[in-house]
Amino acid sequence: MKPTLWQSTRRWLLPVIIVAAGIAAATTMIVLRPQPPSTPTAERVVPVDVIRVTGTDMNINVSSQGTVAPRTQTTLVAEVSGRVMTVSDKFVTGGFFSEGEVILQIDPADYQVAVDQAQANLLTAQAQLAQERAQADQAAREWDLSGRPRENAPAIALRTPFLREAEARVLYSESELSRAQRQLDRTTVRAPYDALVREKLADIGQYLGTGSQIAEVFATDYAEVRLPLSDSDMRWLTLPKPGQLLPADATRVTLYATMAGKQHHWQAEIVRTEGVVDSNSRMHYAVARVDDPYGLRGNNNLPPLSAGTFVNASIEGIRLTGVFDIPLEALRNGDQVLTMDPEQRLRQRQVNVIRSEADRVYVTEGLNNNDSVIVSPVAIPIEGMRVNPDAGQS
Repeated sequence: MKPTLWQSTRRWLLPVIIVAAGIAAATTMIVLRPQPPSTPTAERVVPVDVIRVTGTDMNINVSSQGTVAPRTQTTLVAEVSGRVMTVSDKFVTGGFFSEGEVILQIDPADYQVAVDQAQANLLTAQAQLAQERAQADQAAREWDLSGRPRENAPAIALRTPFLREAEARVLYSESELSRAQRQLDRTTVRAPYDALVREKLADIGQYLGTGSQIAEVFATDYAEVRLPLSDSDMRWLTLPKPGQLLPADATRVTLYATMAGKQHHWQAEIVRTEGVVDSNSRMHYAVARVDDPYGLRGNNNLPPLSAGTFVNASIEGIRLTGVFDIPLEALRNGDQVLTMDPEQRLRQRQVNVIRSEADRVYVTEGLNNNDSVIVSPVAIPIEGMRVNPDAGQS
């Protein structure tokens, strides 16, 4: 017997009703389930190190370096020939001489003879001149006795040519004596200035010809250091113009060098610029002078600043106002710093960096007095994130 229509419909409708009822029950349970209590997410706090900054007036110093060199160096040579008779006990490499002090003596015997001969010739010429003057006076009186005007007398009658010849002979003899005396004086070799002997080239018993080298010496009154400067360095300095020497307001320089494991410093000043740019390095050069580098005047307790010493230099630059001096590690991306506001939240600042050094940065814009600048690393800085300076300092 065939199933009725109702029986067929009931057979497939019943599973659908059961599934729908299950879905409705599950939905009702999800909607009506109790909600768990909500807890707010804890805000991230980053520990930092901060420093408080204040703008100040300061000189922007420029760093450079160079080698100490004597201001004057001279090769002493013999101006006369002869055997070296005596030398000074100070005439050794490294010996000091005051200006005019005797270094060595060349045998003066032959030159003394020349002086004596020149003096004898001068005395003879002076005697001849006196004789010619007497004869000229006698000739003039005889001409006057003739009753004729003296201005009409011929020169030979008044012995004028003979008188002029005698006068010329005296002048020649005087010049010969002066030359002989100079030659004699040159047998004594003296220090041309306060000097140190760099190299000794002659000694006692040695025969020196004219032009033979005696010693290399250099001045000790002051030394010079040639300091290279870049174009960016020049903007911060007030330097003498090329050709201008010893300006009244010379720029001050501090020279540093380490000796025997201890750092010492000497005061110097810029006295001139060279006025040329090195074609290879594109550097300008200024020359610093340091007085009494060997301490010979006894006015300091510093060790000698010997020629050839390599020194670092700090050159005093122009004075600026409102400059913030911050550590290099505080600078990010070349022109940004991170600060902490009064609510201890991070703020990013754009700054104007005017100069940077090995471990310092100088800023003129972007910071205010008493700002707290973050100097410790922050991995992912987010504007407004909370920071904790106490945790960073602990």
